[in-house]
Amino acid sequence: METCAQKSIRHCLDMIAPFERANQQEEDGQWQFYQLMVSLYRNMYQNPEEYMVFSKPYEAYAQKMNQQETQQKKEKAHVRDARESTLRNTFQQAIQFYALYFYNLGLRSQGIDGKTGALTIRKEDYSDVLQQMNRIHESRYNAGRYEVLSKLGIQVHQNGELVHVVHTAYRQAMEGLVYLCKAPESKYKLMNFLRLDYKNAYAPVPTISDICNTLPDKSVEAVKKLEENLCGMKVKAKIKPLRGIVSDFKWKVDYTYKGKNICGFYADNESFMLCIHFNHFQNINEFAKLLYEEDHDLFLWFQKQFPERLCKCPNNRRVCFGEEYRRICGLSNRAEIVNPDEGDVDRALYVLRKYRNMD
Repeated sequence: METCAQKSIRHCLDMIAPFERANQQEEDGQWQFYQLMVSLYRNMYQNPEEYMVFSKPYEAYAQKMNQQETQQKKEKAHVRDARESTLRNTFQQAIQFYALYFYNLGLRSQGIDGKTGALTIRKEDYSDVLQQMNRIHESRYNAGRYEVLSKLGIQVHQNGELVHVVHTAYRQAMEGLVYLCKAPESKYKLMNFLRLDYKNAYAPVPTISDICNTLPDKSVEAVKKLEENLCGMKVKAKIKPLRGIVSDFKWKVDYTYKGKNICGFYADNESFMLCIHFNHFQNINEFAKLLYEEDHDLFLWFQKQFPERLCKCPNNRRVCFGEEYRRICGLSNRAEIVNPDEGDVDRALYVLRKYRNMD
C-alpha cells in the first residue's frame, strides 16, 4: 500500500513539467539536471526512509484521528489540527530538502567551472546554504541526506575560498541547475525550478496549457470547457505560484472580470474543484431564490455545492436555500464543484453564464 510519503513523492513527479529545452547551447546540461532530479524522486519513492523521509509518525496520528471519527466534524467546523500540520510538514520538508538544497546552491553560485562542469560557490555562501537547510524540521538527519547525495554522485570539494559541486556521472548537470536559478526574479521562479520548467524559466508566466500538461484528460476537458465559455470576455486568468510540489500543493487559477473573481479551479493529478464566485453571501441568497422559482432541479444541484462551515469565526455567514438555512464561509462565498462529471461541469457553466449575464 502506498504510504503518505510515497503519495507526496509521486505528486512531485506528477507536477514536473515535460522536458522542453530553453537554450540549445546548454541543452545537455538542462537534460542532465532534469534526469538527475527525476531519478532522485523515483528512487526516493521506492524507499523513502533511505532518503531520510519518515512519515510513520504522521500516518500513526492520522489513523488515530480517523478512528476517533473526527474528519466530518473537522470539515464542518473548519478547525486546523496543529499537530497534524506539523507532522505532515516534517516529512514533506524532508522530501523537498534535496531540491531546495540545489536551489539555494544555484542562487548563490558564482557560475560553472569551464573545465570540470562544477558549480562554484564562495565558502561563506556555501556555509550559509547549510545553515539555511538546518532550519527545517528534523534537521538532525541532514548529515544523512548529504550522504545520500554523495552516494548518488554529488561531490563537494573546497579549493581555497571556493567550493565546487559536481556530479560524477552527469558532468554538465550543474549547468542546468544554474540556468534555472539565474532566471530573472519573479513570483514563479521557485515554481519553475521545482517543476524543472526550462521553457518558462526566463519568460516566467505559465499558461493554462502548462497546467493541463500535468492533469488527467477528464480535468483537461473541464478546463477547456471553462475557457471556451469565457472566450470573448475581457477575463484574465491569474495563476497562483506553487511554493512546493508535494501533495498539499495544487494548481490554483482565478478568472477575474472587471476586478472581481468570477470563477476558477484547484487541480492536481488526482483531484479537481471548479469554483463559481458570488463575491458576497447575499448574492448567493438572491440567486438561490431565483433558481428555486425558475428551475427546481438545478436549484437542488446548486445547493449541494456549498460546503457547510460551523466555525464561530466572524466571517461565518448564514445563507438561505429555499426553506433550508446553512452556514458557509463568508470569505469565499463560492460554489465548490468537487471532482465534477460532465453533467456537473455543464450545470456549473450554465449557472456561471446565468449569474453573470454572459449570454
